Amino acid sequence: MGQAQASQSADGPQASARLGVIRFRPAIAEDRPFIRSGFSASLRMSRDVPLIAMSDWADIMHPVIDRVLDRVSAIVAHGEVLQGFIAFEPGYVVYIYVAQPFRRNGIARGLFDAAGIDPGSRFDYACRTKASWECRHKYPLAEFNPYRIRFAP
Repeated sequence: MGQAQASQSADGPQASARLGVIRFRPAIAEDRPFIRSGFSASLRMSRDVPLIAMSDWADIMHPVIDRVLDRVSAIVAHGEVLQGFIAFEPGYVVYIYVAQPFRRNGIARGLFDAAGIDPGSRFDYACRTKASWECRHKYPLAEFNPYRIRFAP
C-alpha cells in the first residue's frame, strides 16, 4: 500500500493509490459544502484563532470562509467521494485539506501539483493548523503569511 503516483490522463491529473484512482479537478458549486466543512472543522482547533467561542464558530466563520472561497481558486481531489481540496492563488496556499481517511496517500502532493505550487519551493500560506505544524518539515521553505488574504481587495 504505497503513496499515490500523480499522472496525466484524458481526465486531467490523477493519482493511483490503494484508494483507487484519485482525480483532481476545479471545484464546482456542489463541492462548496465539503470544502467549507473541511476548512471549518480543521481550522477551528487552530491555536491561531483563539478568540472565537466554539458555540459561535459556525455563525462567524462559515460566512468568512465563503467570502474567501469566492475570491480564490479551488481544486478538489476525488475518487468515488470528495477526499480533499486546495484553495489557492498563484504561489499562495489559502488552505489545503485532506479528509482523515484519505491521508498519507499522496493526495496533498497531488493537490499542490494540480494548483501549480511546488511544495519544495518557497510559497506562502494563510492558515496554520495542527496538521500544518505536523507537516512543516515537509515544506521547509513555506512561509506563514496570513496578511495577503486578510488585506486582499
